[in-house]
Amino acid sequence: MPYRRTNLVRFMVLVACGSMLAACGEGDTGPAFTGSNLTYCDNPLVAGPSCDLTGYSLQDDSALRAKLEACAGSTCHGGGSSAATTWSMDLSGSVEGALSALTTFADESPYFLVDDVDPDCSQVLAEVTTQPVGGVRMPVGLYWSSAEADCFRSYLHEMYPQ
Repeated sequence: MPYRRTNLVRFMVLVACGSMLAACGEGDTGPAFTGSNLTYCDNPLVAGPSCDLTGYSLQDDSALRAKLEACAGSTCHGGGSSAATTWSMDLSGSVEGALSALTTFADESPYFLVDDVDPDCSQVLAEVTTQPVGGVRMPVGLYWSSAEADCFRSYLHEMYPQ
């Protein structure tokens, strides 16, 4: 067979793909975590939701509202024409109402923004943790602490108890 550049490229692609498939083999590294790369979703190693901060409950959501206002800004997930995304968060009413409106919307991942069946699999929750779905932690530059993310998780579980 004569040497052709296209044959060499095809061979290199075949070798690269074969190597990647071989590297993705299973190892015995403990319990399988078959969810995605999410902190809470389908993760049997995570503890139940808890919150030691005030302002993250259905009765008093003042701290959560303040955190979400950074997300609902006009250039991010606000309703203005300069919003950078396909979905918006309306905080003109209650926080619960704003989050409930996101239960029917799946962004660019297989997860609903707010999952009313399994709150731990909510994409909005994942976005404020250290392992976001899209690879970019939100809100950019105003990151939530682990305690704040866990309190948000508790709030979602209070909205949608399992």
